[in-house]
This record gives sequence, structure tokens and C-alpha cells, in this order.
Amino acid sequence: MAELTRQEVIKLIAGSIHRRVRLRGVDLSGLDLSYLDLSHVNFQYANLEKANLSHADIHEAALFRANLTGAVMTAVNLRNADMIDTDLTDVDMEQADLSYATLCGATLAGVNLMGIQHDGTIFDGVYVNGRTQWPDGFDSSGIHLEISPD
Repeated sequence: MAELTRQEVIKLIAGSIHRRVRLRGVDLSGLDLSYLDLSHVNFQYANLEKANLSHADIHEAALFRANLTGAVMTAVNLRNADMIDTDLTDVDMEQADLSYATLCGATLAGVNLMGIQHDGTIFDGVYVNGRTQWPDGFDSSGIHLEISPD
């Protein structure tokens, strides 16, 4: 159960004009955070399981070891985001902008990556499975992928 409501998250962001919002380790599971400006937010170790982040602006956010299992992240802006060791199992990221994001060691089992922007994205050591959907023409040569069981 989420520790904060959508309105409380909006108030935190609105009240932080000159400082970075820290939601480190906070349970935000199941929340509708779609269309919000969550750029530069520290979500390290946060639980965002089954959260709706579609169309949110999360560029330059820290998502180190966050749990995003089953989240909806269609058309999300994750440019320059730090997603090291992040669990993205079964996330729908169709049309997401992952340009220059770092996903080293992230779990991408069952993730829909169709239509993503991925210029400069670092995918080294990501965990994938047979359900991971890559964008058309995606060149995984030079990327160290770990295959996890289905």
C-alpha cells in the first residue's frame, strides 16, 4: 500500500522549487503518477510496483535499485536516468525515451521496449528473457545481456 497519495506527491514536488525531492525507499506502489514532472527525483530503493507513470517526465531521476515491477511507463521520459539494478520486470515501456539512461544490471524480463528512443543508452549486464520485446532493428551486439529463466 502506497505511503503517499498522488496529491501528496504533487505537493512535495510543487514545494521543492530549489531542492531535489527525495522519495528514497518510499512505497508508491499502485499510484497513478502519470503526466507528472518527476524529473530529478530521487527514487532510489523506492517501491513503484504497478504504478502508472505513463507520459511522466522522469529525466535525470535516480532509480537505483527501485522496484518498478508491472508498472506502466508508456511514453515516459527517462532521459539520463540512473536505473542501475532497477527491477523493471513486466513493465510496458512502449514509446519511452531512454536516451542516455543507464540500465546496467537492470532486470528487463518481459519488458515491452517497442518504439523506444535509445541513443546513448547503456544496457550492459541487463537481465532479459524470451518475453522481452526489443524495438524493430535493435542491435544488441556489443551489449552484455544476461538471460534469466522465463
